[in-house]
Amino acid sequence: MRGSGDLLTGFAWLAGTKVAGGFRGGWEAGEHLQVSVIGGRLTVRCSSASNPNGVVLIQDLDLAAGPGQVEMPATFKLGFAAGTGGATAAHRIRNLSVARPVAMPLEMNGPLTAKAGHRISYTVGVQNHGPNDAPDAVVRGEVPVQLVDVEVTCRGENGAVCGPGTATGGELHQPLSLPKGSKAVITLRGTVDPYYEGDFTTTSKITSATRANTAPQQSGQVTPTAEPALITVGQKIAGQWDQSWPEDAKGWLVSYNLTLAANEHRVTAWEIAFDVPERTRVNPAQTQWYRVIKDGLEGTVVLGSPSGGSHTIDPGTPLPVDVQLLYPSQSEAGDGRLRGLYAVEVANP
Repeated sequence: MRGSGDLLTGFAWLAGTKVAGGFRGGWEAGEHLQVSVIGGRLTVRCSSASNPNGVVLIQDLDLAAGPGQVEMPATFKLGFAAGTGGATAAHRIRNLSVARPVAMPLEMNGPLTAKAGHRISYTVGVQNHGPNDAPDAVVRGEVPVQLVDVEVTCRGENGAVCGPGTATGGELHQPLSLPKGSKAVITLRGTVDPYYEGDFTTTSKITSATRANTAPQQSGQVTPTAEPALITVGQKIAGQWDQSWPEDAKGWLVSYNLTLAANEHRVTAWEIAFDVPERTRVNPAQTQWYRVIKDGLEGTVVLGSPSGGSHTIDPGTPLPVDVQLLYPSQSEAGDGRLRGLYAVEVANP
């Protein structure tokens, strides 16, 4: 970095640093330089596709403190020049963006281990430390194929506003309006593929189309290890119809065939759980041999093995469990698929 000057005079050396590996990385590496001038102080960061948070090369350099510096001009101008001497080289610059700066740090948390077939959740927290508002911030990320039935919720604080979030096609997309001093917490929930074992990675990064993010931590990722579940559960819709009787059990009825399978040893006590829309419940007109621990009115159904040790699950011998759900209406039943469905072994009730 050099200071102010005029033709052949001035341009004093202000600061310098060696860039590891230079700038001779491949074009595909996505080498990116961010130059920020905030309050007369300059920071330079170098990042790439493989290191999205980057490395700070020069930090908080006081531009007015160098020898011979003139007063900061009212107009800021940009220009590019390159010289190679007797050598030949290509200097290519693309994706140039000039934007007002804002510090938006991101922190991502989640489990390090997970049982296959179980529901897990991640939290992504973002803040705006200023100095400007960020009305067009967005958190993007990659959702692995090993995570299914993914849902996104968002909560804004201190004036932050969450737009409609999605997690479809393997991509997380959560728009945010982040005034200075605000923050938002994004929750990402999904079910681990019941037949998957191994690692899977979920990522997130916050950006803005009109604001340069100067925060040191702009992205995050979590890589849990999926362990085989002791019990897996499958679902199949056996039928659905409008139930008009009895009077206290009217609604849209969907009948399910659930199948429990033990993977390692005999399971003598178990529970099945899944999420349902509000005011949905296990059909009160149906007689069950299993226990109904939660009937669904609070948004969750939990079914348990009967007392006494009957209806055990042996490896290689699946156990069928038929359940009928009474939805308030056909539209609220949607496609009828049970969300967040999983089964666990429990201590004998």
